[in-house]
Amino acid sequence: MSKKKIAVIVTAGVLGFLAVCYVGISIYFYQVFYPNTYINGGNVSDASPEAVKEALLDSMKDYALKVVPIDGEPIVLSGKSIGFHYNFDEVDEIKKKEMGWAWPVKFFTRTEYTVEAACEWDQAKLDQEIDGLRCVTQEMTAPSDASLVIDESGVHLTEAVKGNTIKKEALKKAIADTLAEGKPEINLDASGCYETPQITSESPEIQNELKKVEELCKAEVTYNFHGTEEKIGRDQIWNWVRKDGEGNLYIDEGAAYDYLCELAYRHDTVGVYRDFWSSRGYTITVDPGTYGWGTSVDSEIGPLMDDLVNKRVVRRDPAYYMTPYPGVDPNSPDDIGNTYIEIDLSGQYLWYYINGELIVSTPITSGTMSTGHGTPSGVYYVCSYSRNIVLTGDDYRQPVDFWIQVVGGIGIHDSLWRSVYGGSEYLNAGSHGCINTPYDAVSNIYWNIDIGVPVVMYY
Repeated sequence: MSKKKIAVIVTAGVLGFLAVCYVGISIYFYQVFYPNTYINGGNVSDASPEAVKEALLDSMKDYALKVVPIDGEPIVLSGKSIGFHYNFDEVDEIKKKEMGWAWPVKFFTRTEYTVEAACEWDQAKLDQEIDGLRCVTQEMTAPSDASLVIDESGVHLTEAVKGNTIKKEALKKAIADTLAEGKPEINLDASGCYETPQITSESPEIQNELKKVEELCKAEVTYNFHGTEEKIGRDQIWNWVRKDGEGNLYIDEGAAYDYLCELAYRHDTVGVYRDFWSSRGYTITVDPGTYGWGTSVDSEIGPLMDDLVNKRVVRRDPAYYMTPYPGVDPNSPDDIGNTYIEIDLSGQYLWYYINGELIVSTPITSGTMSTGHGTPSGVYYVCSYSRNIVLTGDDYRQPVDFWIQVVGGIGIHDSLWRSVYGGSEYLNAGSHGCINTPYDAVSNIYWNIDIGVPVVMYY
């Protein structure tokens, strides 16, 4: 046999062998992944699709879904209870797309794939679990709409209430969508699983009405109550808004008047008890009287309403029907000051101070206690003073040289017919209520007195 023929035979044999090897290896790689192949970051060279799927399943933890309701504790839904499992059949699809005969190239080429697990479960078991959830079986509170009521007590905005009424079909779909994505938690409220109110405080019908109310509440009136500020603004006016029969909004004057009365009660000192440092050297509590700060609500309501209606921002003192004696520090809690007449009715004694200096110190005789003419205690003030008048009553007419009116028909005056002052005269032989004072003492008071000087009388 010639050398040429031998060479042909050998070559043919070698090629046949190589062909058989290529086909055999190709058949092998039709069943396993090529070298240098990676799935989800793991090397799967020479691994079958089944082996790869088992490895991927082993890497997954047991699944559980945390269900968070709008109220109460979260509920854990076990994956086992609903037949939940992962499906990695995509691995098979990847392997089918590979061509087994391309294996020589793959030895020198890195190939990477990412496989997403498909989540599957038993729908019948899931429905059963959902039906048993506490948020489904508990007593439910239906949602309620927001409302805006304007009545005789002001504006009342009631916010909408969500309640906890489950929408069953929405719940099933939301849980199914969460399972399909393999997420570990679902918030039922955020997922739209509850019935919701039709009208909220943000709804146009309520917002439009609120804007009208707010428009009425733009004024701001700041009062200075002798050193203490009180602001009337949006928070107060809001409660005074009313609606008439035609649906028009307005500010109720009566409500504003009542609030001014509250401020007057809070800050007025007319008619209140006071602590007073007496000339005896100790503090006493003096009964209410007619002296002090007295707010004139009737005079103030008109200007206030005008400011409110015209939405003004102003600061001012309120109108007063009574103010303390001029010179008293308006910021001081003591509105009696250092100029006053002090009368101890039990001790039957009078002191008169001007700017803290004692001007008169004298015994007196006050109203007769046994006949019911006792002089009233309290903090009053000098209303008027006159010379040479005649005091008259049911059974007397008595001329006096000096008359200093304190409260009503009671005043301080001279009493030349009386020779004894102080002591116990007032118990059975006193006046009809006035303060009988020695001539020289009352004269000194008279020529140094002003209208409004406080007169503090106490037992």
